[in-house]
Amino acid sequence: MDAGESAVEACVREAMEETGLEVRVTKLVGIYTSPDVIIEYADGDLCQAVGMTFVAKVIGGELRLSDETTDYGYFTVDFLNNMDLMEYHLEQIQDAIKNLPEAIMK
Repeated sequence: MDAGESAVEACVREAMEETGLEVRVTKLVGIYTSPDVIIEYADGDLCQAVGMTFVAKVIGGELRLSDETTDYGYFTVDFLNNMDLMEYHLEQIQDAIKNLPEAIMK
């Protein structure tokens, strides 16, 4: 998130920057963090990431590549198991598909 930006605003901005799609956030799926996922910066600083996963509805824009993406597409749930995804991303997608009434906190 950028300074002064809410989590929802960051989601909307990142979706536009990375996909070209304008979205409206409709639901928080979950908040995820793990002591096993540590990021080390070039200066040696360490941090434990906290990720938030949202459901969003496309309301405009045009799907495209960006400096942060190499490909794009829409996929069936069954196809996800054949994709090269980070394990924690797959978990978050699977949680979103469950459409639980409350957000998950891990």
